[in-house]
Amino acid sequence: MRPSGQDEEIEAKYKVICSDEQIKQLIEAIGASYIEVLHEYDTYLQHPCKDFSQTDEALRLRMMIVSDREKWILTYKGPRKMSGEIKSREEIEVELTEPEKILKILNRLGFKKIASITKKRYKYRYNDCDILLDHVKGLGVFLEIECRRKNEINKVKELIGSCIEPVYKTYLELCFETGVCHE
Repeated sequence: MRPSGQDEEIEAKYKVICSDEQIKQLIEAIGASYIEVLHEYDTYLQHPCKDFSQTDEALRLRMMIVSDREKWILTYKGPRKMSGEIKSREEIEVELTEPEKILKILNRLGFKKIASITKKRYKYRYNDCDILLDHVKGLGVFLEIECRRKNEINKVKELIGSCIEPVYKTYLELCFETGVCHE
């Protein structure tokens, strides 16, 4: 969750090591409010002249279904800066009204699809933080805590920490590492 006009993502990612029911109970027990469930279909693209795996960047086209409505977002993610479990990086997003044309333009410019990742995301809000419970196809269940400030992430983690273990890789890196990427 970023204030309008802020292009920095600050988050921590965790593998959920307890049952789905237990983690949801912990999230609700701290006073987090359930917001919605999202279905996200991410397509990652590779630059024609630059290896994003070497520069720690990503270009993602996301189709999200929210309340039976499609929403398309193109996202650029810059290199990560790690501070313990917490990652910050530049993130620039734009909502698309004609995603097929944007993808056609990117393909004409040499961008190639390298992976697809599908997830069901349960979104909760706690103070100024988004708590995202992700069921990632082929990878398992993860929890992302995204806040405006790093100390807020640590506070949330302390409240629900018994059910989670830190993950330092992106879903895309885990996808390639495990071979579960799908086209």
